[in-house]
Amino acid sequence: MPRTPEQLETIRAESRERILEAALRLFARQGYAATSVRRIAEEAGVSQGLLYNYFEGKEALLRAMFERSTTDVEQSLSEAETGAAPQERIERLVRSAFAIVGEHLSFWRLSYQLRMQPGVLEGLEEATTAWTEATRARIERLLGGAGVRDAAIDARVLFAAIDGAAQHFALDPEGYPVEQVTRALVRRFTRIEQHEQNGRE
Repeated sequence: MPRTPEQLETIRAESRERILEAALRLFARQGYAATSVRRIAEEAGVSQGLLYNYFEGKEALLRAMFERSTTDVEQSLSEAETGAAPQERIERLVRSAFAIVGEHLSFWRLSYQLRMQPGVLEGLEEATTAWTEATRARIERLLGGAGVRDAAIDARVLFAAIDGAAQHFALDPEGYPVEQVTRALVRRFTRIEQHEQNGRE
């Protein structure tokens, strides 16, 4: 019996995902530069021809990994922006960021290992810079809406704090005190809001 379009689409999505996961494992384990397309195909259990049906090459795989990480960050920002009170929005951002890393722990652990390799992000500089600036601007609006006076600087601090803490959590999920760090970040940034509101009264 021929497969339905829905079944074919599921098969394509699964194949693409398997290739991406294999590439990420190899990039993290043996280095981006040392990993060949042939080796990625072997690791994924597909032919090179099939791999090229989905990705033009290693750089395209790297771009797809970057896009997946931005999707996760977008989700955490969207969840934060649905909060009712300003304090709730700040807390939602911090908690959802760590929750998403926890949900996709294997991806983020390998992604951080890959990101630390020299030269890996050279081909993605423009996209990375644009995404970083757009994300920082959204965090700035979130903090500005909460009454934080120096929202531009505090957005950079919060962005860096979440990214750094998420990296430590991803690399050591059993040992990292993620709940305590979450509470500390929430206290720090809700205090900014409360302090500055009191200063205006």
